[in-house]
Amino acid sequence: MPRTSIDRFEQRKQTRAKLVDAALQLFSTSGYEHATVDDISQAAGYSKGAYYFHFSTKDDILLELLRMWTEDRTRALAASGDGLREAFSAFFSYRDEPRWPAVLLEFWAQATRNAEVGKRLSQAYASWRRALCERIETAAADGLRAESADDVAALVLAAHDGHAVQVAIGSPGGKAMTPEALADSLVAPLEAPVEDQARRTGTF
Repeated sequence: MPRTSIDRFEQRKQTRAKLVDAALQLFSTSGYEHATVDDISQAAGYSKGAYYFHFSTKDDILLELLRMWTEDRTRALAASGDGLREAFSAFFSYRDEPRWPAVLLEFWAQATRNAEVGKRLSQAYASWRRALCERIETAAADGLRAESADDVAALVLAAHDGHAVQVAIGSPGGKAMTPEALADSLVAPLEAPVEDQARRTGTF
């Protein structure tokens, strides 16, 4: 029987998905600069022609991975429930796809050379900062002690990046914190009674 347009569409989707997964694997192990279009094509089991049917350049597949990663983090933050601990730990966690942190290092490296990568990264972090601020302000209205939601959001983003580096390269000098423990270390001081906070800062 002749293949239908739906069959061809599904086959193209599968081909594209395999190319993207091969790029994710190679960029996480060999790095973006060392992985070639030939490498990606071969790892996916296709020819260079198949690659160029879906992507014009190697930068294009990097941008596709960047889109997927930013959407993944946005979903994790949005689907984490109402509690700050749950939101932060979900945002920090890469248990479902442990290859992302190493590729995040590649995104950062390429952001200094590729204006589009830099722009999309900046947009993603700005969006997450706004979403985090909304969560923190809601928690503050319920009694959380956060003088500046924006400062706490910035700290959460910095903690995310630091944790991602530890996941990517290991944890020199000690064991890395779990996403849950890292989230608790950020939230617990904000829940402490005023006396405890004052004693901790020496202003009591």
